[in-house]
Amino acid sequence: MTWSERRGWLPGLAGLALLAAGCDGASSPRGFDLAAAVQSQAGLELPGQPTRATVEVADERREAVLLPNAPWAWRGRVPPRARLSLGAQVWPADPAVTELEIRVEVTAGRDTEVVEVGRARLDRWADLAVDLDRWAGREVTLTVLPEVLGNPATASLAWSPAFLESRSEAAIRQPNVLFILVDTLRADHLTPYGYGRDTSPHIASLLAERGVVAERAYAQAPWTVASAVSYMTGRYPGELLYGPMDGYAIPAETPTLAETFAARGYDTAAFYANYVLRDGNGFGRGFATRWVPPATPDSNFLHADAANARAIPWLRAHQHRPFFLYLHYMDPHDPYDSPELVDGRSPFYPGYRGRFAGGWVHGLYTGRLQLDDQVDDLAHLTALYDSEIHYVDRALGEVLGELAPEVAANTLIVLTSDHGEELYEHGGWKHGQTLYEEQIRVPLIFRWDRRLPAGRRLAGAVELVDLAPTLAAAIGAPPLPEARGMDLLPALAGEQELPRRPVFAQHLASGPLRSALVLAGKKLILFSHADPFSPANWQFEHLWRLDLSRLARRELYDLDADPGEKANQVASRPAVATALEGLTGSYLDRSLRGLRLVASGLGPGQALTVELSLAQEPAGWHAYFLANEDRVHVAGRKVTLRLVGEQAGVGQAEKGLWLEGEGGGVESLVVRTHGGDGEAAPVAVLLGEGTPWRGGPVEAARLLASSRPQAPETGVALRLWTRPAAVAGGAPAIDAEVVESLKALGYLQ
Repeated sequence: MTWSERRGWLPGLAGLALLAAGCDGASSPRGFDLAAAVQSQAGLELPGQPTRATVEVADERREAVLLPNAPWAWRGRVPPRARLSLGAQVWPADPAVTELEIRVEVTAGRDTEVVEVGRARLDRWADLAVDLDRWAGREVTLTVLPEVLGNPATASLAWSPAFLESRSEAAIRQPNVLFILVDTLRADHLTPYGYGRDTSPHIASLLAERGVVAERAYAQAPWTVASAVSYMTGRYPGELLYGPMDGYAIPAETPTLAETFAARGYDTAAFYANYVLRDGNGFGRGFATRWVPPATPDSNFLHADAANARAIPWLRAHQHRPFFLYLHYMDPHDPYDSPELVDGRSPFYPGYRGRFAGGWVHGLYTGRLQLDDQVDDLAHLTALYDSEIHYVDRALGEVLGELAPEVAANTLIVLTSDHGEELYEHGGWKHGQTLYEEQIRVPLIFRWDRRLPAGRRLAGAVELVDLAPTLAAAIGAPPLPEARGMDLLPALAGEQELPRRPVFAQHLASGPLRSALVLAGKKLILFSHADPFSPANWQFEHLWRLDLSRLARRELYDLDADPGEKANQVASRPAVATALEGLTGSYLDRSLRGLRLVASGLGPGQALTVELSLAQEPAGWHAYFLANEDRVHVAGRKVTLRLVGEQAGVGQAEKGLWLEGEGGGVESLVVRTHGGDGEAAPVAVLLGEGTPWRGGPVEAARLLASSRPQAPETGVALRLWTRPAAVAGGAPAIDAEVVESLKALGYLQ
């Protein structure tokens, strides 16, 4: 059947569904939305009853409407500044189909004009965006004619989107939010943060110069899944993640940022170039459209253009309706193979003559490769990383260029990263293991032309956990339940001072507990290296040995005087370290499950021995920043702990252990101390909410506490408590696709 035959066939089709009155020309001035036509809608002429379905084409999932493979039409008066948005694909997929073509015709009076033709193979949605402004106010018939090439007998098509709408309504609607995340992007390698190379001209001119730059922003973890949990939920990831890292997921009962937008009627979409963020670990929830590439090593070589090829058509189609678009670029994550390279060299360092390529970074990370020339090789690899930034900066500029001026004026644009990248500053590569600035300090830039001043710099420290409350506030939504972050909009707008507060991060990857806390320019990093950790494979073994060789148990840095974190001040400023350590404990308390035994106040030469008999055998134990001199023995329900006071100048460090499982209470407890002179020292033993222990067994209920017991300011203290889990249940079920994605990215073997 020819196109003209198919067009002529539509009005006389027997059984044509006229879904509502008004098809004689007097129709709604607001156009139509096929998704709403599942019930009825004026002016639409459809070849059957539409049904809703979730359809995935080439890894891009959309909420769609299914119709028979036949023309359909709308008759009515074109609203002012009208825009038609269409997307379609064959459903179910048919290997015999070679291409889908969509033709759009407008008939006004006696004249018919083909206004747009779109084509796509089965590896992409066929998307169209048609400006109908020149027909504004006129009665027209708009006909959509699909043509399936290869197998015209295909039964049905999925349509998403399919609506005609007036752009003049955009100004009175809620603000849009465009959330752009560039994976593995260090703040200190961007032009707006003072980097020597011009790696990011578009970020500088289109965002930083027109918006607000947060000068010191921190990710809550140095790798993607754990970090993404924080900004998608407003919760610290340690509260929600439990068990092995391949089971990490947003708990089903925890609301997400995307669900907040969807509940308020926003069109929502996520384009995840990082394939570890999948439906199986909760990152698809709330997004009507979601793209994530296959969990294979080949996907490591996708670049920003792959994300743009899908995100830009969606943005063209939806930008005149309230939208929440999350766009996650994979550059500059390794391998460092930007399309801008020439013979494997970066334009930033073209004279390199060594052997290293950008694809070899993982070999350095795992210890299989070593640098030949530390100066030249490192300069080359750093330049490759910078070229990745330069390439994604251009792609980001393309997306921002798609926003119509009136849409851009009503859109809050956020740029950040999930974590940074280590380039051998502290003896390692890539990310995930340490909590130094290069791994957790990230860019954070806001542009909102109608609300935020241009060119402003926000001093002070902020966290990615602040993003969910901030974006919810921007659209007038209440904060997400139990959100830990704060709404930054008053501080960004200059209406309020940013409060002085700690920021916190955990590594939440392979190996024992480690954390970082920053307050007023001082940073404390803790590393529980005396944990009974047993690496599961050769890669974890290498990373563990490397970390033991380069990380101290306690590190304190003055970030203003020492931004590279080279001079550990624990010995020279023990009081500062002790104060920050107490704050750190209050954050860690939200993430550790089971019975905690934490001692403090031990001075040089003092020792504390604890003998504990539990009502139930623990499933295991973990060190809480023990020193090498400390000893732990766990046998069945019996626990023996011997802690030794720190050397002079180190401060009164907190240390102890935590036991997996609630333990069911304590049957017996013996506590002894002795000082350097051999005499016993008094010990304050505090239970649960801080109740002093007076001897004898302790019921499990007496150990429960909403927060850690406060230690006395002086003297030796031992605190025993359990905190109710933030999320009920054990570790989530492990999703096979998530496991494969973690392997493909090198996190797992």
